[in-house]
Amino acid sequence: MKKISPDRLHKLRVNSGLTQPELAKRMGIDTSTISRWEKGIREPSLEQCISLSRSLGITLDYLLNAELSVNFQFRSKKTLSSLEKSAISSALVDAEMQIYYLDSAYKLAEKLPSPFNLKYDFYQQQLPTITEQLRNILKLNQRITFEEFKQALSEINIHVFEWALPLDVSGFSYRDSYSVVFINRLHSKERKLFTLAHEFAHLLFHLGRENKQTVVSLISSSRDPVEKEAYAFASELLMPSNMLDKIIEEVGKNLKRIEVLDHISHYFNVSREALFYRLVEKGIFSWEEKKLYFSKYKIDDEVPRTRIENIDEEISPEFLRTALELYDMENISAGKLADWFFVGQVSLEEYLSARTNVIEEILVF
Repeated sequence: MKKISPDRLHKLRVNSGLTQPELAKRMGIDTSTISRWEKGIREPSLEQCISLSRSLGITLDYLLNAELSVNFQFRSKKTLSSLEKSAISSALVDAEMQIYYLDSAYKLAEKLPSPFNLKYDFYQQQLPTITEQLRNILKLNQRITFEEFKQALSEINIHVFEWALPLDVSGFSYRDSYSVVFINRLHSKERKLFTLAHEFAHLLFHLGRENKQTVVSLISSSRDPVEKEAYAFASELLMPSNMLDKIIEEVGKNLKRIEVLDHISHYFNVSREALFYRLVEKGIFSWEEKKLYFSKYKIDDEVPRTRIENIDEEISPEFLRTALELYDMENISAGKLADWFFVGQVSLEEYLSARTNVIEEILVF
C-alpha cells in the first residue's frame, strides 16, 4: 500500500474542517492514534485508510494516490454557523478531488490540455478596452448568454462545473496546472452567468501569480478588494458601458420604474440586483434606494446531497468526453466514473443506458 505522508494527512483533516478529536470520534478510535499518524510515528493500515477516507468524505483513490496538491483557501469575515462551515469545507474538499480527477483522466488518456495562458493587470479605467479585447478573443456576442460563455471558456481550456453548493457560495476557481471554475447550479441562470464572469476575472487578474492558486467567492464578500475587481470586470463584460449609457439616455426618467429595470436586466441576461448595483456606480441610484426595489426574501436553504444533477450540462465538456472515452475503452470502471462525476451509481447507470440507446439509434440511422 502506498504510504501517506503525515503532512498530507494533516492537510486533509484540516481541509475537511475536523479537529483530531472529531475525526477520531467518526472513526471510533483514540485521538492519540490520529496524532501519531500526523507526527509520522505510526501509519494507518489499509482498513484504517478505508475508514479514514469515509470519515473525511473523500475516496480511497484520492487519499492514497493524489499527486496534484490543491488547497482552496477559504477566508470569510462573515459569521457562519458550524453547519455552514462544514458544508463549505465539504464542497472545497470535493473541488480538490475534482481537480485530481481531471489530472487523472488526462494523464490516463495521454492528452494533457494546453494551459490557459491569458493574464492581465487590473486597471479600472482600462476595463472597457480589456473586455472588448476578450469579446474578440472569445468570439462573444454583445449580449452574452450563459451557454455561449461556458462554451467559449471551454475552448480556451477553462473547465467549468455547475455544482450544488451552499447557497452563500456563488463560486470558486483554481489556476495552476489546470484552470477550473465551480459555480452554484442552485442559483438562477442570471446569477450563474454573473458568477462565471466574476470567476473568469479571478483567473485573469488574480490567480496563477505569487503562488496564489485559488479563490472562494461568497455572496457577502463584495467588500474584499479582489472581489471588487472581479465584480467590476463582470459588470463591464456583461453590461458594457457604451451600451448601457446609450440605453440610459434613451430611457430617461423611466429608468427608475421597476418594469423598465427588469426589461434592461433581461436584455443583458443579468439580475435586477446586478443592474441596480451597476447604476449605483454610475450615480443614477443611491444605496438608500435599494429597499424600494428589493424586498427581503428567504431562500430555501436545503442543498441537494449530490453535486451534479445533469451530467451533460453541468460537467466540463472536455473532461466529460475524456472520461467517457476511458470508460468506453474499459480503462476505468463505472464506479470510478461515478466518483469522477460526483453522481450516484444509479444515476450514472441511467445516464449510461440512455447514452447507449442514443448511440445505437444513430448507428441504425
